[in-house]
Amino acid sequence: MKLSKWSPFVEISEESPIVPVWVLFPGLRPHFFSSRILHGLGSLFGRPLKVDSATAVGSRPSVARILVELDITKRYPNKV
Repeated sequence: MKLSKWSPFVEISEESPIVPVWVLFPGLRPHFFSSRILHGLGSLFGRPLKVDSATAVGSRPSVARILVELDITKRYPNKV
């Protein structure tokens, strides 16, 4: 199975450079775990899609995760 971004002009034979990737923010303070702030941080990398359920309820305070639509042909910072 191959996961790719859909568009009306999608070519099955071509690989899409846009992929969903979980971006992790280890050591983020708990008051930054709000969806609004995490979507803002995720938008530094691409289009934010969703916040991890453990992050949303705060059950794993050591790391925040957000799913981002990322263009793998671009370079991104290692730290924010």
